[in-house]
Amino acid sequence: MTLSWTYPAGSEGPVIISGGRNGQPRNAFADLPAGTESFVVYSLDRRLDYCFTVAVVWSTDTVARSGEVCTKRR
Repeated sequence: MTLSWTYPAGSEGPVIISGGRNGQPRNAFADLPAGTESFVVYSLDRRLDYCFTVAVVWSTDTVARSGEVCTKRR
């Protein structure tokens, strides 16, 4: 599964990807370089739903987070 986003103009910090199975706690699992706009998540169980957030560290005091996005398996 590929996650993609638009890196915010004016930001210079790293991108943090968090996620986990739907209904379970979310854990940060990828710390990506500034400017990154996509990430491939491997080894997901096709029978389960997962939820993800993307965060950009603007400064030591400010972190901008996306809304949570979840898969919807049938």
